[in-house]
Amino acid sequence: MRSTVCSILALLSTALLTSAQGVAPPRVENLDTVLHGWEKAMTDLRSFAAVVDRETLDKALQTKDQFKGYAMFLKAANKDDNSKARLELAKPSNPAVFEKYICTGKDLYEYAPTNKLVRVHVMPQNKAGGWQQESFLAFIFGMGAQQAKGRYDLEIVYPAPGKPDPHYHYLRIKPRTPQDKSDFTEARLSLFRANNLPAQIWYHQPNGNEITWNFSKLQIDVQIPADKYFAPDVPAGWRVDRVPPKN
Repeated sequence: MRSTVCSILALLSTALLTSAQGVAPPRVENLDTVLHGWEKAMTDLRSFAAVVDRETLDKALQTKDQFKGYAMFLKAANKDDNSKARLELAKPSNPAVFEKYICTGKDLYEYAPTNKLVRVHVMPQNKAGGWQQESFLAFIFGMGAQQAKGRYDLEIVYPAPGKPDPHYHYLRIKPRTPQDKSDFTEARLSLFRANNLPAQIWYHQPNGNEITWNFSKLQIDVQIPADKYFAPDVPAGWRVDRVPPKN
């Protein structure tokens, strides 16, 4: 569970969308150029708030499960601080069914409404003090272009053979390691041509299910009060369970 939850926050902490102000003309695609443009866009980011839409397609049952909500991210201001994130999603047809995560930088608070339980997970740290690279979704978080090329098989793809999309770059991502293969079989990252920022993330799970994240109405580098949005709360009548860290 912790790996999945941390992956969600890793994704949301850097997956962002901004409105394209004009459309850059298609040009010859170059994987290195696209990756370095994406890396710079991620490095320059300081904060964001966005509307989030996640859709899960269950291939076995042929059903779609949709959640909508919002995400917020605040990058660490200095080396002694930690980045913070918040994600809230709910079913449009039944808002009582929801998911909520608050990352304080050190702990991740997972809200389970069915059990009226708040699970507190210790955020795994790598040697650089950031979130541990546990899954494919970490590709979106803090991974440089060269590191990504060393870990995954990457290629630029087109909606139609030989015809670049005038609005987006599309990167197909395939796993190499057994750990990544247990997380996904194939993924696609869509980037705006105008600014190299992610617009959509789609991935195919080993069980056949497909998950798509879309981001809209993004506000970049806005002021987000940490004490208001990243301070965990415990609803009345709920209990707290601190999850022991994995060795």
